[in-house]
Amino acid sequence: MDIVQEFPCASQIGKIMLDGVHDIVGQTGVNAISSLVTFPLSAGFTQANREKIAFSEVSAIQGVLEAMYGRRGGQGIALRAGRASSSLIFRKFGQRMGLNNLDYRLLPTPTRIKAGLEALAKMFSELCCEPFLATEDGEAWIWQVLTRPVCWQRQSEGSVCYFIVGLLQEFVSTISGGKIYNIVETECLADGAESCTFRIYKQALE
Repeated sequence: MDIVQEFPCASQIGKIMLDGVHDIVGQTGVNAISSLVTFPLSAGFTQANREKIAFSEVSAIQGVLEAMYGRRGGQGIALRAGRASSSLIFRKFGQRMGLNNLDYRLLPTPTRIKAGLEALAKMFSELCCEPFLATEDGEAWIWQVLTRPVCWQRQSEGSVCYFIVGLLQEFVSTISGGKIYNIVETECLADGAESCTFRIYKQALE
């Protein structure tokens, strides 16, 4: 099967993820990761003619991080890479998502977080041509990934999408004016769930 045909995801997502990893482990680390996978990370995510990449390529990054640095070490790097990638999303897509509009910035914090998560889900859905959902209940804002952009073809006991957890941590902190919220992946496709579900608890941490 052509890897580009296998649940394609826009190349911008893979490039943002790889840039976040690069910020944490440097080019030497990226080169080491690239040597352990079947496609060249340094080139594969940046080629101008590469309009789509497969979810399996995005998923491979975190799997290799865990192989190189151990499960906990790789998860920690993925978490930090997600945080670093959030700033890239603001620079590249902030205007498109309406996050720079004065009307948006003047919204009450809870409304601003909800609208921001909805805008992020819409942007990812458009780039990946797959559904991302943002909802809420009385306790938390809920962000769901209905396919596998980070854990595609992985099987694990427990959650593995630490990159997205880190991305959401920094994203919500930025749009809330620096507040910190507890974010937990409560369900993961790699663990047999129907979606990867992230709960952003509404009570900010002290």
